[in-house]
Amino acid sequence: MDLKQNVINKLNLEFGKDVKCIGRSHDLYKKLQEEKSSIEKSLSLASSEVPSKVSAAIKGVEDTSVQINKLTDKFDSLSLAVGNQLMKGEETAAKLREYADKIDNLERTLAYLQCVKAIEDTSKDLESALAEQDDLKCVELYMSLCNLNKQLQHSKCHHLVSFINETVHFWHNVLKQKFSTEFEAVLKAIKWPFVSTLSAPPPPDALHQFQLLTEFLLQLQLPEDLLDQPVVTSALLTDFAPLCLPVSLLVRPLRKRFLFHFYGTKKTNRPDKPEWFFTQTLTWIRDHETFVSQWVQPVLNRNNMHPVSAKLEFMRGLVQLVVEKLHAELPHLQCDDTLFSHTVDETLGFDRELRESFGYPSSQPSVISVLTQAQIFLKWISMEKKYASEKMDAMLSSDTAWFPQGTPELDELRVTECGESFLTLLLTITERYSSLPQPGHRLQFLELQLELLDEFRVRLLQLLHETSEPLNPQLLAILNTISYLALVLQEWGGLTHFLQLQYYKVQFDNAGANEGTDNLELAGLQGTVFDDILGLLLRMKDELITSLCEAVMMDIMARSREYRKDKWFAMASPKELVNPTVTPSVCLMFQVLAERLHQLQELLSVPLFSAAWQTLAQHLNQACEVILQNNFNEGGAMQLQYDMTRNMFPLFGQFTQQPDMYFLQVKESCLLLNLPKGSALLLRDSLKSCLMDDGVEGLQEDDVLSELGVHQLDARKSIDILNLRTDLTYL
Repeated sequence: MDLKQNVINKLNLEFGKDVKCIGRSHDLYKKLQEEKSSIEKSLSLASSEVPSKVSAAIKGVEDTSVQINKLTDKFDSLSLAVGNQLMKGEETAAKLREYADKIDNLERTLAYLQCVKAIEDTSKDLESALAEQDDLKCVELYMSLCNLNKQLQHSKCHHLVSFINETVHFWHNVLKQKFSTEFEAVLKAIKWPFVSTLSAPPPPDALHQFQLLTEFLLQLQLPEDLLDQPVVTSALLTDFAPLCLPVSLLVRPLRKRFLFHFYGTKKTNRPDKPEWFFTQTLTWIRDHETFVSQWVQPVLNRNNMHPVSAKLEFMRGLVQLVVEKLHAELPHLQCDDTLFSHTVDETLGFDRELRESFGYPSSQPSVISVLTQAQIFLKWISMEKKYASEKMDAMLSSDTAWFPQGTPELDELRVTECGESFLTLLLTITERYSSLPQPGHRLQFLELQLELLDEFRVRLLQLLHETSEPLNPQLLAILNTISYLALVLQEWGGLTHFLQLQYYKVQFDNAGANEGTDNLELAGLQGTVFDDILGLLLRMKDELITSLCEAVMMDIMARSREYRKDKWFAMASPKELVNPTVTPSVCLMFQVLAERLHQLQELLSVPLFSAAWQTLAQHLNQACEVILQNNFNEGGAMQLQYDMTRNMFPLFGQFTQQPDMYFLQVKESCLLLNLPKGSALLLRDSLKSCLMDDGVEGLQEDDVLSELGVHQLDARKSIDILNLRTDLTYL
């Protein structure tokens, strides 16, 4: 069906729909016949050629198979031959490996024996050099032995390493004993230790021998791998690094003297006299530092030991003696407060002298470590608090506690004896703990200082409550003390010491709150460690100044009653008088004001008095409004202006060049009361029109009043004052 359909499709495609094309069918038939004949011929030709091609292909396959078989046989024979050859080579290789292992073992054994021989030969040479008294050769051979020891330290031949270690130790001890004996003999020749810095100079030969032996002893130092861990009797001594051999031998006779004088039953070993062994140690350092720097340090430098300071090594050896002594003494002194406190004082003094006079660095272990042991430190800080409280009681109960330290002309702050003594106490505590290496210990002392400050503040409050008279000299002295204390604390807060403590305090607080420390750089350092107590002191100061000014104002206002009730509306004009005079009723008020200002100036510090008179001026400026409740005729207005500008303002003129600037309301009120009648009427009408015009009310009011020099009073207040004039009352 498919074939038929294909034929139909091809015919339709060939002829199309045109009937006239049917004539082409003959041509199509002829073409198809030719194709058929061609196909038949090709099929007949293929049928005759196929057998020959197949036979040729079969023959080629057979030939290839024969070649493959030959190659396979050849491969098998070669494989067998190679296998046999490999078996023979493996036997040879095994023998070669065996010979190589034997050679390697023999070489290792030879090297091992050579090392042993080198060690033994060096030992024999050392023995010979020692017998010949050739010290330089002994040191050179010892150093070569140390170099060999350094090379063998990582060897797996443990017995060999142990052998050379023991050999190095043996010769180290032998040479050390030899050179130490000679070194001690030289020390005797130069009369070491020196009695004082004024001793006669040692002989040159002895000094040369001293430096030579010092160099030998430096070169005798054991390699680091062979150094024995020092045996210490306390954890405090683990911070002390071992001294180099020459310095340790220099310290040895001083150690003997120290143990002889300050241990046992000697009279110089007294618990109540710790300053004896402190002073002796400082004396030894002073007497020997120059010699050590001059004769030992150059030897260190020649041996490439520049970082090592002979003076520092010498001082550290002596400090270790003191630390051992303190560690043995202090636990037994805790039961006696007096002896304990005295020993702590002397220890701090010794440490300060050591650092300031001899340059002992803070990075080195010091006697302070004995005081910062937990039990000792708790006792120390409790004693500080106890003695500080006792001193505070004594200074507050002193008869001269509130007397100023200097004359008013020289002491503008009116520093009292009590205030200065308390700050000296705090400063002394700061100096005592500032050298402590651990921030935690310093913070505990800071907390003690803050407690003492708060306790002092409470004691001052109690004294203030006992004083009922506001102008009592003792109250003013207490106010001066509070002001001076606040001023000093503000200065201390900016010191490096307290800024560091503020930083550490914030760190500890944030660590306790489980917060990070990345944001502590700036935010954590805002403020100071004294901010809390400083705020309380400043509030006390402000409250005292306020109450003081209020008491003065009450006194003044009590004396101004008659003045306020004067008949201002019926006063004669000062123009009618030859010489204008102050109103008689105000004399008593001005007298009291002048007396109080003089009293405050004499008793208060300059900053406090400045704040006090400015506060009084402000109160007086407001109190004058009571006077302005009256009506004024021309004479009353002029008299009020005369009383204020020529009498009250000059009372404050000795404190400022422009006293009227503190009484602007009074000044402007007098100005309005004394305006010419026409100007006053025009001003009042202008201000009323301004108040009625809401469009530009503020601007016009300011312009109108500014033209007259009135800046403090607004329009309504100005109108009220103008209405007090009797000449405008009915207009």
